[in-house]
Amino acid sequence: MQSTASNERPLADGLALLPDEPELRQHVLVSDLERLRRAYPSLQEQESALVGVWLPDALAGADGALWRRSFGLRLEDVSSFASAGFHPATLTVAEGAFSPARIRGTLRRSGYRAAGRTLTRGADGSVDASTKAGQLVLSALNRVRASRTRVTAASTSELLRAAEARPTLAGDSDFAAAADALDPITSAIVLDASLVQPASGVPTPILTAFPARLVAAGIDDLGPSRRTIKVALVYDSADEARADAVLIERDLPSSPVPGEQRTTFSNLASNWNARAEGRAVVVTAALEPESDPGVWRSLVDRGDLAVLVRPQG
Repeated sequence: MQSTASNERPLADGLALLPDEPELRQHVLVSDLERLRRAYPSLQEQESALVGVWLPDALAGADGALWRRSFGLRLEDVSSFASAGFHPATLTVAEGAFSPARIRGTLRRSGYRAAGRTLTRGADGSVDASTKAGQLVLSALNRVRASRTRVTAASTSELLRAAEARPTLAGDSDFAAAADALDPITSAIVLDASLVQPASGVPTPILTAFPARLVAAGIDDLGPSRRTIKVALVYDSADEARADAVLIERDLPSSPVPGEQRTTFSNLASNWNARAEGRAVVVTAALEPESDPGVWRSLVDRGDLAVLVRPQG
Protein backbone atom coordinates (compact mmCIF):
# COMPACT_ATOMS: atom_id res chain seq x y z
CA MET A 1 0.00 0.00 0.00
CA GLN A 2 1.52 3.34 -1.03
CA SER A 3 0.33 6.82 -0.18
CA THR A 4 -0.02 9.36 -2.92
CA ALA A 5 2.29 12.36 -3.29
CA SER A 6 5.21 10.13 -2.28
CA ASN A 7 7.66 12.84 -3.37
CA GLU A 8 6.79 14.66 -0.12
CA ARG A 9 9.11 13.81 2.76
CA PRO A 10 7.75 15.32 5.99
CA LEU A 11 9.70 13.02 8.31
CA ALA A 12 13.01 13.55 6.51
CA ASP A 13 12.40 17.32 6.41
CA GLY A 14 11.58 17.35 10.12
CA LEU A 15 14.70 15.38 11.06
CA ALA A 16 16.75 17.98 9.16
CA LEU A 17 15.57 20.61 11.69
CA LEU A 18 16.83 18.69 14.74
CA PRO A 19 20.49 18.70 15.82
CA ASP A 20 22.13 15.34 16.44
CA GLU A 21 22.39 15.72 20.20
CA PRO A 22 22.45 12.64 22.51
CA GLU A 23 19.44 13.74 24.60
CA LEU A 24 17.31 14.17 21.46
CA ARG A 25 17.92 10.81 19.82
CA GLN A 26 15.55 8.63 21.83
CA HIS A 27 12.25 10.36 21.09
CA VAL A 28 11.28 12.36 17.98
CA LEU A 29 7.88 13.73 16.94
CA VAL A 30 7.21 15.12 13.45
CA SER A 31 4.01 16.28 11.80
CA ASP A 32 3.00 17.92 8.54
CA LEU A 33 -0.13 19.85 9.51
CA GLU A 34 -0.41 21.49 6.11
CA ARG A 35 -0.64 18.05 4.50
CA LEU A 36 -3.45 17.23 6.93
CA ARG A 37 -5.31 20.47 6.25
CA ARG A 38 -5.24 19.84 2.50
CA ALA A 39 -7.00 16.54 3.16
CA TYR A 40 -9.63 18.14 5.43
CA PRO A 41 -10.81 21.51 4.07
CA SER A 42 -13.30 22.34 6.84
CA LEU A 43 -12.28 23.37 10.37
CA GLN A 44 -14.61 20.79 11.90
CA GLU A 45 -12.97 18.01 9.86
CA GLN A 46 -9.53 19.25 10.83
CA GLU A 47 -10.41 19.21 14.54
CA SER A 48 -11.49 15.57 14.26
CA ALA A 49 -8.40 14.61 12.27
CA LEU A 50 -6.08 16.25 14.83
CA VAL A 51 -6.68 13.24 17.08
CA GLY A 52 -4.19 11.49 14.80
CA VAL A 53 -1.48 14.11 15.40
CA TRP A 54 0.96 13.60 18.26
CA LEU A 55 1.72 17.08 19.60
CA PRO A 56 4.86 17.79 21.64
CA ASP A 57 4.75 19.58 25.01
CA ALA A 58 5.55 22.90 23.33
CA LEU A 59 2.34 22.69 21.27
CA ALA A 60 0.19 20.47 23.48
CA GLY A 61 -2.48 23.14 23.93
CA ALA A 62 -1.74 25.39 20.97
CA ASP A 63 -5.21 24.79 19.52
CA GLY A 64 -6.80 26.51 22.54
CA ALA A 65 -7.11 30.01 23.97
CA LEU A 66 -4.87 29.25 26.97
CA TRP A 67 -1.82 28.85 24.73
CA ARG A 68 -2.59 32.05 22.81
CA ARG A 69 -2.96 34.03 26.03
CA SER A 70 0.14 32.52 27.62
CA PHE A 71 2.60 32.09 24.75
CA GLY A 72 1.15 33.84 21.69
CA LEU A 73 1.25 30.55 19.76
CA ARG A 74 -1.63 29.30 17.63
CA LEU A 75 -1.72 25.85 16.08
CA GLU A 76 -3.41 27.25 12.98
CA ASP A 77 -0.19 29.21 12.28
CA VAL A 78 1.93 26.04 12.30
CA SER A 79 2.40 24.24 8.97
CA SER A 80 4.79 21.59 10.31
CA PHE A 81 6.90 20.80 13.34
CA ALA A 82 9.72 18.59 14.57
CA SER A 83 10.34 17.93 18.25
CA ALA A 84 12.72 15.70 20.17
CA GLY A 85 13.75 14.68 23.65
CA PHE A 86 12.03 14.17 26.99
CA HIS A 87 11.50 16.73 29.74
CA PRO A 88 13.75 18.32 31.01
CA ALA A 89 15.75 18.22 27.72
CA THR A 90 13.48 19.01 24.76
CA LEU A 91 13.62 20.98 21.53
CA THR A 92 10.79 21.90 19.16
CA VAL A 93 11.07 23.63 15.79
CA ALA A 94 7.77 24.78 14.27
CA GLU A 95 7.51 26.20 10.77
CA GLY A 96 4.62 28.28 9.46
CA ALA A 97 3.41 31.88 9.34
CA PHE A 98 3.86 33.58 12.71
CA SER A 99 3.61 37.02 14.27
CA PRO A 100 6.92 37.49 16.13
CA ALA A 101 5.68 40.72 17.69
CA ARG A 102 2.61 39.00 19.13
CA ILE A 103 4.65 36.09 20.47
CA ARG A 104 7.30 38.31 22.01
CA GLY A 105 4.72 40.67 23.52
CA THR A 106 2.69 37.82 24.98
CA LEU A 107 5.75 36.13 26.45
CA ARG A 108 6.93 39.39 28.03
CA ARG A 109 3.52 39.82 29.64
CA SER A 110 3.79 36.24 30.89
CA GLY A 111 7.01 37.03 32.72
CA TYR A 112 9.65 36.17 30.11
CA ARG A 113 12.82 38.24 29.81
CA ALA A 114 14.38 39.32 26.52
CA ALA A 115 17.99 38.27 25.91
CA GLY A 116 18.81 39.37 22.38
CA ARG A 117 16.62 37.36 20.01
CA THR A 118 15.66 34.95 22.77
CA LEU A 119 12.80 35.11 25.30
CA THR A 120 13.64 33.21 28.47
CA ARG A 121 11.95 32.13 31.68
CA GLY A 122 13.32 30.25 34.69
CA ALA A 123 16.35 28.04 34.91
CA ASP A 124 17.21 25.38 32.35
CA GLY A 125 14.69 22.55 32.56
CA SER A 126 12.52 24.32 35.15
CA VAL A 127 8.72 24.18 35.26
CA ASP A 128 6.42 27.10 36.00
CA ALA A 129 4.05 25.44 38.46
CA SER A 130 2.23 28.69 39.22
CA THR A 131 0.02 28.59 36.11
CA LYS A 132 -1.96 25.89 34.33
CA ALA A 133 -0.19 26.64 31.04
CA GLY A 134 3.19 26.34 32.75
CA GLN A 135 2.29 22.98 34.25
CA LEU A 136 1.13 21.65 30.88
CA VAL A 137 4.10 22.86 28.87
CA LEU A 138 6.63 21.59 31.44
CA SER A 139 9.97 23.12 30.39
CA ALA A 140 9.43 22.96 26.62
CA LEU A 141 9.00 26.73 26.16
CA ASN A 142 11.69 27.97 28.55
CA ARG A 143 13.72 29.42 25.68
CA VAL A 144 11.93 30.79 22.61
CA ARG A 145 13.04 32.41 19.36
CA ALA A 146 10.42 33.53 16.86
CA SER A 147 10.57 34.77 13.27
CA ARG A 148 7.87 35.15 10.64
CA THR A 149 8.47 31.60 9.41
CA ARG A 150 9.85 29.68 12.39
CA VAL A 151 9.46 29.30 16.14
CA THR A 152 12.22 27.45 17.96
CA ALA A 153 11.58 26.45 21.57
CA ALA A 154 13.88 24.62 23.95
CA SER A 155 14.03 23.63 27.58
CA THR A 156 17.65 24.75 27.91
CA SER A 157 19.87 27.46 26.45
CA GLU A 158 22.32 24.82 25.21
CA LEU A 159 19.67 23.03 23.15
CA LEU A 160 18.45 26.33 21.70
CA ARG A 161 22.00 27.07 20.51
CA ALA A 162 22.30 23.52 19.16
CA ALA A 163 19.21 24.06 16.99
CA GLU A 164 21.33 26.21 14.69
CA ALA A 165 24.17 23.69 14.50
CA ARG A 166 25.03 20.75 12.30
CA PRO A 167 24.96 17.77 11.90
CA THR A 168 21.26 16.97 12.18
CA LEU A 169 19.38 13.75 12.83
CA ALA A 170 18.62 13.57 9.09
CA GLY A 171 22.28 12.78 8.53
CA ASP A 172 22.27 9.76 10.85
CA SER A 173 22.01 6.53 8.85
CA ASP A 174 19.44 4.92 11.18
CA PHE A 175 17.15 7.95 11.21
CA ALA A 176 17.57 8.37 7.46
CA ALA A 177 16.55 4.74 6.96
CA ALA A 178 13.46 5.29 9.12
CA ALA A 179 12.47 8.35 7.09
CA ASP A 180 13.04 6.57 3.78
CA ALA A 181 10.77 3.77 4.98
CA LEU A 182 7.99 5.81 6.58
CA ASP A 183 7.58 8.91 4.40
CA PRO A 184 5.23 10.43 3.50
CA ILE A 185 3.36 10.89 6.79
CA THR A 186 1.09 13.44 8.44
CA SER A 187 2.30 12.54 11.95
CA ALA A 188 4.99 10.21 13.25
CA ILE A 189 7.15 9.25 16.20
CA VAL A 190 10.65 7.75 16.09
CA LEU A 191 11.87 5.89 19.16
CA ASP A 192 14.96 4.08 20.27
CA ALA A 193 13.84 0.44 20.09
CA SER A 194 14.69 -0.09 23.78
CA LEU A 195 11.80 2.24 24.68
CA VAL A 196 9.21 0.05 22.93
CA GLN A 197 8.18 -2.24 25.75
CA PRO A 198 4.96 -4.10 26.53
CA ALA A 199 2.73 -3.03 29.37
CA SER A 200 3.51 -4.83 32.62
CA GLY A 201 1.63 -8.12 32.97
CA VAL A 202 0.22 -8.07 29.42
CA PRO A 203 0.95 -11.20 27.31
CA THR A 204 3.08 -10.01 24.40
CA PRO A 205 4.55 -12.70 22.15
CA ILE A 206 7.48 -11.39 20.08
CA LEU A 207 6.93 -12.09 16.36
CA THR A 208 10.37 -11.08 15.09
CA ALA A 209 13.69 -12.93 15.11
CA PHE A 210 16.09 -9.97 15.23
CA PRO A 211 16.34 -6.85 17.43
CA ALA A 212 15.58 -3.52 15.76
CA ARG A 213 17.62 -0.37 16.38
CA LEU A 214 14.89 2.22 15.82
CA VAL A 215 11.11 2.00 15.68
CA ALA A 216 9.11 4.61 13.79
CA ALA A 217 5.33 4.72 13.67
CA GLY A 218 2.82 7.12 12.22
CA ILE A 219 -0.15 7.80 10.01
CA ASP A 220 -0.58 9.25 6.56
CA ASP A 221 -4.05 10.76 6.73
CA LEU A 222 -5.30 11.81 3.30
CA GLY A 223 -8.98 11.75 4.25
CA PRO A 224 -11.46 9.47 6.10
CA SER A 225 -11.19 6.70 3.51
CA ARG A 226 -7.44 7.09 2.92
CA ARG A 227 -5.77 6.69 6.29
CA THR A 228 -2.66 4.51 6.34
CA ILE A 229 -0.98 3.31 9.53
CA LYS A 230 2.77 2.96 9.03
CA VAL A 231 5.46 1.31 11.14
CA ALA A 232 9.15 1.10 10.27
CA LEU A 233 11.75 -1.07 12.02
CA VAL A 234 15.41 -0.27 11.35
CA TYR A 235 17.87 -3.17 11.68
CA ASP A 236 21.61 -3.73 11.64
CA SER A 237 21.46 -5.33 8.19
CA ALA A 238 19.25 -5.76 5.14
CA ASP A 239 19.34 -9.56 5.66
CA GLU A 240 17.74 -9.15 9.10
CA ALA A 241 15.10 -6.85 7.65
CA ARG A 242 14.21 -9.31 4.90
CA ALA A 243 13.92 -12.21 7.34
CA ASP A 244 11.70 -10.33 9.79
CA ALA A 245 9.51 -8.91 7.03
CA VAL A 246 8.46 -12.47 6.19
CA LEU A 247 7.60 -13.25 9.83
CA ILE A 248 5.64 -10.03 10.32
CA GLU A 249 3.69 -10.46 7.08
CA ARG A 250 2.76 -14.00 8.12
CA ASP A 251 1.94 -13.54 11.80
CA LEU A 252 0.98 -9.95 12.63
CA PRO A 253 -2.57 -9.82 11.16
CA SER A 254 -3.79 -12.78 13.24
CA SER A 255 -1.94 -11.79 16.43
CA PRO A 256 -3.93 -10.37 19.38
CA VAL A 257 -3.36 -6.70 20.10
CA PRO A 258 -1.71 -6.75 23.57
CA GLY A 259 -3.75 -3.79 24.81
CA GLU A 260 -7.01 -5.28 23.48
CA GLN A 261 -6.69 -9.03 23.97
CA ARG A 262 -10.01 -9.81 22.23
CA THR A 263 -8.92 -7.88 19.14
CA THR A 264 -6.43 -8.99 16.50
CA PHE A 265 -4.39 -6.60 14.40
CA SER A 266 -6.57 -7.48 11.41
CA ASN A 267 -9.64 -6.40 13.41
CA LEU A 268 -7.97 -3.09 14.19
CA ALA A 269 -7.08 -2.30 10.58
CA SER A 270 -7.10 -4.08 7.23
CA ASN A 271 -4.62 -5.01 4.52
CA TRP A 272 -1.60 -5.47 6.76
CA ASN A 273 1.54 -5.66 4.66
CA ALA A 274 5.23 -5.97 5.53
CA ARG A 275 8.14 -5.51 3.15
CA ALA A 276 11.87 -4.93 3.45
CA GLU A 277 13.41 -1.69 2.19
CA GLY A 278 17.16 -1.79 2.71
CA ARG A 279 17.83 -2.13 6.46
CA ALA A 280 14.20 -1.37 7.30
CA VAL A 281 10.95 -3.26 7.43
CA VAL A 282 7.91 -1.20 6.44
CA VAL A 283 4.57 -2.34 7.89
CA THR A 284 1.38 -0.72 6.60
CA ALA A 285 -2.35 -1.13 7.17
CA ALA A 286 -5.53 0.69 6.13
CA LEU A 287 -7.89 2.24 8.68
CA GLU A 288 -11.59 1.95 7.97
CA PRO A 289 -13.35 5.30 7.31
CA GLU A 290 -15.16 5.25 10.66
CA SER A 291 -12.01 4.35 12.63
CA ASP A 292 -10.27 6.70 15.05
CA PRO A 293 -7.20 8.27 13.38
CA GLY A 294 -5.54 8.18 16.81
CA VAL A 295 -5.38 4.36 16.73
CA TRP A 296 -1.72 4.47 15.74
CA ARG A 297 -0.92 6.53 18.83
CA SER A 298 -2.63 3.93 21.03
CA LEU A 299 -0.44 1.20 19.54
CA VAL A 300 2.61 3.16 20.73
CA ASP A 301 1.21 4.38 24.06
CA ARG A 302 0.05 0.94 25.21
CA GLY A 303 3.21 -0.82 24.12
CA ASP A 304 1.36 -2.88 21.49
CA LEU A 305 4.20 -2.48 18.99
CA ALA A 306 6.39 -4.50 21.34
CA VAL A 307 5.19 -7.59 19.43
CA LEU A 308 7.53 -6.38 16.65
CA VAL A 309 10.56 -5.57 18.78
CA ARG A 310 12.87 -8.30 20.03
CA PRO A 311 14.96 -7.01 22.94
CA GLN A 312 18.71 -6.63 22.42
CA GLY A 313 20.94 -9.29 23.89
